[in-house]
Amino acid sequence: GKPTMKVASRAVLAYALLIVVGVVQSFAVPKDKTFSRATSVARMADENSSQKQIERKTWNPLRLMVLKLGFTEPAWTSPWNYQKAKEGKFTCAYCGNPLFDADSKYDSGSGWPSFWRSSTDGAVALTKEWDGRVECACSQCGAHLGHVFMDGPRPESMPVEKVSTIPESDPKSKRLPRFCINGASIRYAKEL
Repeated sequence: GKPTMKVASRAVLAYALLIVVGVVQSFAVPKDKTFSRATSVARMADENSSQKQIERKTWNPLRLMVLKLGFTEPAWTSPWNYQKAKEGKFTCAYCGNPLFDADSKYDSGSGWPSFWRSSTDGAVALTKEWDGRVECACSQCGAHLGHVFMDGPRPESMPVEKVSTIPESDPKSKRLPRFCINGASIRYAKEL
């Protein structure tokens, strides 16, 4: 009875603390440093550095729980859900691989940052899960990003020049895909 409740409530408290610390650390990087930090992580991966060095560079509890364990951050907790950028790219927070163009971000009302197209062919790897959902991961390092659903915006509601250049590897349907991404799994880079 009671000892089990104490253990369970401590576990919930520890998980909540990890989320709070992770969210704060995810977005504590000054805007002018975001690009150089993502670039240096990508450079480390390119130079075949050890996984421990890369993890040390990207460390924060929430980010690693999402990227490497496939956890989902709580809805409405990511600052990326509320911020808009017209230029630049969103990159993998683990290796720096460019994933989504900033102008493909939109408000889906889901509680997570959402994108209607990936930046280039093969930037995101898609895998069907046991429950029927489609997981999206970074094609370069395999880090978990989130899931993709076929309930995105209607093609006619988006710029024609962007819709006509949707990467071949993005899923196709009557509607555009909704890449529902954990904010902890991405970083913003104004220039690449």
